[in-house]
Amino acid sequence: MIKVNLLPPEFRKVEGTPIARFVALVAGVFLTASALSGWAYVHFGMLKEVRDERIALQEDLVQKQALADRSEALANEFKEYQKRRDTIEKIGDGRVLWSRSLDLLADLIHNEGDTTRHQVWLRDISTGRGGGSSKLRFKGFSGGEEWSRLSDFHRDLKDSEDFFSAFSGIDAPAGKRRKFDDGRLPVFAVEFAWGLQMKPKAKKK
Repeated sequence: MIKVNLLPPEFRKVEGTPIARFVALVAGVFLTASALSGWAYVHFGMLKEVRDERIALQEDLVQKQALADRSEALANEFKEYQKRRDTIEKIGDGRVLWSRSLDLLADLIHNEGDTTRHQVWLRDISTGRGGGSSKLRFKGFSGGEEWSRLSDFHRDLKDSEDFFSAFSGIDAPAGKRRKFDDGRLPVFAVEFAWGLQMKPKAKKK
């Protein structure tokens, strides 16, 4: 049997929303609200935490980079000082303190003013290197014709522990006689030229 509603639309009974459509609508609203809530949590919550963590990591990285740069600068500075120290030590190893040896030599020549054993004066003295080590060279005269006086001076040099301890050897007591015509004493002397070999410095352990 077919029913026909002949009433105008404004007088017709309002029909309710179908259950299936209502459920679908509610579910859609719920899912939309959940999605918006999730997006808001991620955007305003988790994303802020990530940004704060990134900023903290960046600040920590800047601090560590500054410390690394400072450490590298200190390491380079240490290497430079080490290089300078090594250079100074090499220079020091190659230098000889000649002043003490020359003072001791002068004392031996003067012999406290006593000329009975020997009478020596120098006309030239020099220092340098020869044969891989330092040398002390001097030329001078031994007053008188006696070779023994020159030998005594040679022996005094070798027997002086303070002076000769710095040397490993000395030339033989050789020379040649010479006569002076300047009217001063002594008239005769023995001219000599000797060299003394410096002992090599002990290497540092």
